[in-house]
Amino acid sequence: MTRQVWPTRTMLLIALCYLFCLPVFAQKNSIKGIILDTAEKKKLHYSIVALIDLRDSTLYQSVRTNEAGFFKITNIPQGRYTLLVSYPRMADYLQDVTITDTSNLDLKAIPMTTRAQLLQEVIVQAGLPIRMRGDTLEYTADSFAVQPGDNVEELFKRMPGLQVEKDGKIYAQGQEVKKILVDGDEFFSDDPAIAAKYLAADAVDKVQVYDDKSERAKFTGIDDGTRTKTINLKLKKNRKNGYFGKLSAASDGKEYYNHEAMGALFDGTRKISVFGLSSKTGKQTLSYNDLGKYTTEDYELIDDGIGGTVFYSNRDYEPENYRGNGLPSIQSGGAHYSEKWNFDKLKLMSNYRVKQINATGWQNSTNLNVLPDGTSFTSKSDRQEKTYSFSQRASGSFTIKADSFTTVKISANGSFGTSSEQSTSISGSINEKGFQVNSSEQRNENDYDSRKFGTNISVQRKFRKEGRTLSLMVQQDYNNRTGDAYNYSANNYYDPASGTFKNADTLNQLQKSINSFESYAARINYLEKLSSRWSLGFEYGWKNNVSGNVFNTLNNVNDKFTERIDTLSNDYTFSSTTHISGATLVYNEKKFGASIGGNAFFTGFKQMNNDLHEQNTRRFNNFSPQANLNWRPKQGTGLTFSYRGETTQPSVDQLQPLRKSSNKLYVQIGNPDLQQGFRHSAYLSYYSWNTAKGSGFNTGVNIRYTSNDVASKTYTDAQNRSVSQYINLNSIPNINSYLYYSWQNKKLHLKHSINLSTNKGGNYAIQNDNKLKSISLNVSATYSINHEWTKVMSTGYRGTVNKNWGWSDIPNRPNTSYFNHSHAVNATFYIPWHLELTSDCLFNFQPKNASFNSSINTIQWNAFVQKKFLKNNQAVIRFSVNDILNNNNGYNRYVTGSNVSESNRFVIKRYWLLSATWNFSKSLK
Repeated sequence: MTRQVWPTRTMLLIALCYLFCLPVFAQKNSIKGIILDTAEKKKLHYSIVALIDLRDSTLYQSVRTNEAGFFKITNIPQGRYTLLVSYPRMADYLQDVTITDTSNLDLKAIPMTTRAQLLQEVIVQAGLPIRMRGDTLEYTADSFAVQPGDNVEELFKRMPGLQVEKDGKIYAQGQEVKKILVDGDEFFSDDPAIAAKYLAADAVDKVQVYDDKSERAKFTGIDDGTRTKTINLKLKKNRKNGYFGKLSAASDGKEYYNHEAMGALFDGTRKISVFGLSSKTGKQTLSYNDLGKYTTEDYELIDDGIGGTVFYSNRDYEPENYRGNGLPSIQSGGAHYSEKWNFDKLKLMSNYRVKQINATGWQNSTNLNVLPDGTSFTSKSDRQEKTYSFSQRASGSFTIKADSFTTVKISANGSFGTSSEQSTSISGSINEKGFQVNSSEQRNENDYDSRKFGTNISVQRKFRKEGRTLSLMVQQDYNNRTGDAYNYSANNYYDPASGTFKNADTLNQLQKSINSFESYAARINYLEKLSSRWSLGFEYGWKNNVSGNVFNTLNNVNDKFTERIDTLSNDYTFSSTTHISGATLVYNEKKFGASIGGNAFFTGFKQMNNDLHEQNTRRFNNFSPQANLNWRPKQGTGLTFSYRGETTQPSVDQLQPLRKSSNKLYVQIGNPDLQQGFRHSAYLSYYSWNTAKGSGFNTGVNIRYTSNDVASKTYTDAQNRSVSQYINLNSIPNINSYLYYSWQNKKLHLKHSINLSTNKGGNYAIQNDNKLKSISLNVSATYSINHEWTKVMSTGYRGTVNKNWGWSDIPNRPNTSYFNHSHAVNATFYIPWHLELTSDCLFNFQPKNASFNSSINTIQWNAFVQKKFLKNNQAVIRFSVNDILNNNNGYNRYVTGSNVSESNRFVIKRYWLLSATWNFSKSLK
């Protein structure tokens, strides 16, 4: 007798059918009903109906009513529940129900009453401190005790799942919050830290946390996989009309100071805000990312498949000279104005930011580099530097809702910046035999100016047929950057076998560069709903880019830089025209959504050498596939998967066939024969949140791999002189993963969190004609615990452990590993007479290892005492001391591939400040 073996695919289909059909046969009980508006006598479609388990106040399940206002919840375990019905502008409806094994409750018509009708009666509230509304986690602010006069940042510290770092960064469920909105609108360019620091905690009604989609995805319904962790602060009704602000002055009477001012007027739909900061304590701004974004969320740049690297973009981040090195003098300011008219049919949004930095400092470093033949060089450098930067940025948008179907939005943004850096350095190298092979003295001065401007016009149209949309976008982008780099270096070379002097050379040049970019683009998107669950989207676009790169190297003749070196100079123009076409198939239902599709890019690329009048033309076709999946099996739980494939292009500098160097010890060569690469990116995440218990976790993994990536081919001689050229090599997959879990013990007032992460990556490179492979792995674990004893004290601990491994196939080069850990402890004591004492200590431990013979351990201890007075604690006098033990240092060390490096730099150490602050606010009728 023979036995039939079922194919694996058939068995899998049967298993899936069983899993999906099982709930149908398991349904033994249900609740159903129809939601009605008692005033207007109509059925309320898409109302939220939630079933809350009374044993622990957890949300069992929630549904939305259909177009007839009907709902039904099935397969409910036995127990006692509260049925909650919610609908915009309606008072919440609550009813307790008991479910047995065979209950089939028909509640028939459930009446809903407007909130206005209940103002003179009894307002029904759910009273839950945390609840889920769809994919939004919502906190009721008044459920979390804060001290009078506290800001929103202090409120966040008391909410489960939210965390505020010492540098002002805010995290929600382990992910960094990128923007904070106030009543759904920007507040100083949606900058997280400003709203958190300057809005009063008692002005907030609700705190909503969610992953915001791109503006395009929200309108079209086509998920592009873009997510931005966002917090929306809903203000109390009596705080939406009034003014508030802060005035603060702090100084030690000598060198250190920190003065800041901020004022805001909220008058219905009008918001006006200004701020200013002057500091000499290293505090760059009221926010940690300050001028990092200036285009806000007005629009996204149209993608032409070039990869975003060939041409300069208006979204590029402008580097700021101060990087924590030296003593900075910083002045920063900004303004925000927004208003709505005609029942929100017209909306104006504008932002302005300005910043100036002066800093002086020093840095020294030691670097060990091992070559494939066993030769090694130990290089030491001492550097003094002085930097200056000034930047201004502005953005604005005007939105017109022509009717209930059509929206027009006009946006513009621009920036101006100038920077300079002067430095002197002395360096030298010795080989593995202990003989000196070179020494160098350098002087450099770099001056740069940049200007950017971009505009965007979008038209969005919805049709009477549900799910049919049409959108049109037209945009312009301009970028110009000029620079002068004065480079002087005097180099001595020595015999590597004896250390005796051989010869010397000098470089004294001016490198003048002009980088320009212009772009014009248009895109049209059409979405058609095929059925209740399926939609199909189409896209067509066009984009033209023109980029110029002029680089002139001039020799010093009679103390003037007039002699152009033709071999080290050129004038290049790059242009491309791309036609874009794409399609996306979308599937959506209550708990599951998916999209699959992609874009095809048909590009003509022209590369022009204006000096030689040579032209190189290429045509290529690119394809960018995309797939996204979102599964929400129940409230507070979700699974997300996204994949994107895209081409990557070498940059303008990498393509130019030039030898560039500010010192003859290192020369960089471009490569006009570089080819495009292709990047694969995949992301998978899962979250689960128990609102009643205030616990939850979030985990995910991100994988990136680039074929034909841009790498380097380097040759280093016996004098440790290196010449490097860009080439194409496949990358090594980069894998990042994380797991965040938080929970709380309400009885003991404890809040815990654990954050685990891993990062594995590496690269290929060619060194002295040998292909080398380097891989690194970092594993990090962080645990934090916070305790809140209302009106008595609050304490916290945060510990982080890092373990790093490195592997390299350099002959005779051992694998490396090193370990470090840090611990932060903080405490605040609330003393009678409105006194507060706060202290925090950061312990950093870097034990010795195979690469470093000594341990580096530091303790940074800060403390302040303050007294609050006046009505509502509006005034504060504070005395603070930074780095009490005078133990702060700028030491850093790391091991990667064939390099072992350590460095030290000037940092701000111990100082004290006496400050006076006045927080003012007033509500207007």
